[in-house]
Amino acid sequence: MSWSVEVLDRNNGRFLNSPDSCTPISLSWDDFSGPDKALIRCLCDHLSMEDWRTRLGQDVRVYDPQGRLAWWGYLDMVSQVHGELQHKVGLSEVANRVAVRFMDLGGSEPEELTQTAWFENLESQALYGIKEEVYPAGYTLRSTAEWIAAARLHDRAWPEVRLGPHTPRAIDQPGAYFMECRGWMHTLSWRVWPGLIAVVGHSPIQQGIQSVGNSLTSRRLAQSFLVKDSLQFTRLAVRARKQGSPTDFLRFSLQTDLAGKPSGLELGTQSLSASELNSESYGWVEVNLSEPVSLEVGSLYWLILERSGGVDSGSYYLLGLDENQGYQAGSMLIYDQSSATWKSRLPGADLLFRLTGVLEQVEQMRLVAAYAGQFLQLFETDLGQSLVLPPIGDEGLDCLQVFRDLTRQGNAALQPLCAGIDPNRNIKVWREPEPGSASLRLSPEGRLETRFGQPLAAPWQAIGQWLLCETARPLYLSSLTLEPISGKVRFNV
Repeated sequence: MSWSVEVLDRNNGRFLNSPDSCTPISLSWDDFSGPDKALIRCLCDHLSMEDWRTRLGQDVRVYDPQGRLAWWGYLDMVSQVHGELQHKVGLSEVANRVAVRFMDLGGSEPEELTQTAWFENLESQALYGIKEEVYPAGYTLRSTAEWIAAARLHDRAWPEVRLGPHTPRAIDQPGAYFMECRGWMHTLSWRVWPGLIAVVGHSPIQQGIQSVGNSLTSRRLAQSFLVKDSLQFTRLAVRARKQGSPTDFLRFSLQTDLAGKPSGLELGTQSLSASELNSESYGWVEVNLSEPVSLEVGSLYWLILERSGGVDSGSYYLLGLDENQGYQAGSMLIYDQSSATWKSRLPGADLLFRLTGVLEQVEQMRLVAAYAGQFLQLFETDLGQSLVLPPIGDEGLDCLQVFRDLTRQGNAALQPLCAGIDPNRNIKVWREPEPGSASLRLSPEGRLETRFGQPLAAPWQAIGQWLLCETARPLYLSSLTLEPISGKVRFNV
């Protein structure tokens, strides 16, 4: 028996074809993708380049001579050699959902980076899946940026068969097609991560001040706000200074809303000693909550500032404001203790404030997989204790880069992590085994064997394991490349 290849419909598993005389030239796996790359040579007279073009993005499966499923992924590119030229068609240049990032020369703030709406070709997306591109255009007008997006979409919505030069290789055969395939993990790179907004607040140039704790009519200050992403918030900051020599604390708290006013239900609190405040100039001062507070999108919350001690007209706190009221997502109130009511400030203003959020590593992975895993099924993890990390924002990264960065962090116990996608397209993340779990060894002839000297018939199963060595420390196998024709195996290259 020999190696065999199947091409299946990725949506329903329907058999498309099993090209005759297919020979895997190179197969690779690693401990982040599982199956990573494959190069397959096919002598297949009944399929044209146009037939292959319609099969791009479909499910490719490679079986070893014993009928074991060895490699799985999708068809990324096909080429056919004609002497020193070749025809080639692939997904690498396809972009069927396009936006442009630019600085708007016609806007009120031309230095601020902005982005057009997405321009989409739904027909291409239905056939191949969503492939996004965000194109940088520098300083331009919005109308020009939108024209650029439309033009890029027009040029790149569909894969095109191209003719180009070819450097002869030993593996070439007249009329043969070469299938270049990628593991399903690579499809995460098809989408651009929209980012999570870790910082909520309002921080323009200070215009106005508000005293806190110098009289009963200004006992407390409250600023309402909305969060744009559901996160766990740990750090609170305001612009402030002290007047005189207060000996108490400036107390921060987060509260829920009740009928447009602070409810009194505290979600988290922290105090800042007066000794940490400057008495002459305003600066940003920050506290860290002892426990993260989870805030949800769509709910109104309040940041409360008050002094911990009694009212003192000579020693109190001053907070920086924006009397232009540029913050549209909330309002500021002052608590009048003499009447036990919250009142609007006159003139109106917004507090200058910042809240900084974090999110568990596993939840960030889950969000990335849910957003970009258009061909994937389940997401499973066995990380142990997950890290709590600042969320990755809108930095122009594709989702594969974001997912890789999150995995490379390891877990809270500093254990390295592995990832992969199984044949059912379930994405999994788990802890790298300890060196003491080593169960494979290398024979004097260079073959992989079990601890008991039995040959490892499926070498790709060694990925993510430790290799025993009698004269050196165990070796971790992070990647493997197999050349089925020669049987040559390379590790960690």
